[in-house]
Amino acid sequence: MLIRLDLNKSTLSSWLMVLFTAILFLTGFYTDFFQAPTKINPEMSQYRSLFRPGQILGVREVILKNNLGTFHFGRAATDPNTPWTMISPRQLPANSNLLKNILSDLNKVQIRSVHQNDPINIANYSLDSTSLQITLIDSNQKESTLKFGLINPLDNSTYVSLSDQDAIYHIDNITTTLNTLDLANFVNTRIFSFDPQKVSKITIYRGLKEDKKVNFLIEKKEINWFGQGDRRLNTEAVQQYLSQLTELKSSLILDEITEDLQKGIDEYLTKPAFEMIVETEAGAEYSFLLSGLVRKLPGIKLEKYQNFIIQPSNRKFPYVLSRKMLETFQKSERGLRGFPVKKLFY
Repeated sequence: MLIRLDLNKSTLSSWLMVLFTAILFLTGFYTDFFQAPTKINPEMSQYRSLFRPGQILGVREVILKNNLGTFHFGRAATDPNTPWTMISPRQLPANSNLLKNILSDLNKVQIRSVHQNDPINIANYSLDSTSLQITLIDSNQKESTLKFGLINPLDNSTYVSLSDQDAIYHIDNITTTLNTLDLANFVNTRIFSFDPQKVSKITIYRGLKEDKKVNFLIEKKEINWFGQGDRRLNTEAVQQYLSQLTELKSSLILDEITEDLQKGIDEYLTKPAFEMIVETEAGAEYSFLLSGLVRKLPGIKLEKYQNFIIQPSNRKFPYVLSRKMLETFQKSERGLRGFPVKKLFY
């Protein structure tokens, strides 16, 4: 009995050892296959900024792809103040401030850690099925595509990869909610693009400028503003008026123009109700043709005599504005001579 018991113990120990070895092997295989993403070598971990110094400043084109579509933008120069235009899906003035903020956020991104760009990490961080990516193109047509992966809501971080770098980066999530931006967010519906602080003169003519029928005039001489006949104007009142102009927005941009629609627009703008000339301190000059109230436009649903058209010289397409906005262009110089209304409450 003692010998048989010892044999059973020996056999049991052997089987336990085999089972334990098998468990270790399977655990090791599972850990290796489904491993937690590993960090890349220490040299790569020393990087703190996602983009090279000056890389964002040199961007001339941006292609943003999200759940709501693909949007392509471009600008003529890399100067931060150069306005952006939308190339596709529509050719429209772009919301330059929004694009400027997006690039600024990207430029400030800080890297938390760097990981190997391998199939396991790509799958773990959802970079194989990303719904958000941004392609940046510089003046030499060099492209760099940034793919966004898994977002960690607990610490507001995400994982990204760059097409020109063999690594995955764990970064602070940028503040702009890029996946919720659509065409309406990207289009600039403001009529005027000038800086109100840099305007030196505005003249509004009844009819065309060549008719020389001045209806309204304000001009800056040194630090003071004057109207017709060199009548002194209130500076704060003038600045409020200029700000009012730059805040005007259109709910309809006529960017898809048929032959019939173009004929209809020409009928109103060939003999406009007003022509507005804006001059800046830098010597730039902008012209704006304003139609009378529109009865109808071919292919466009408009209420009769409730809208007018304005065609800026620095924009490709005309805008349709509500009738109530026409009052802004029929401003009386007399209203700019005294203090603004809010002064009465001081």
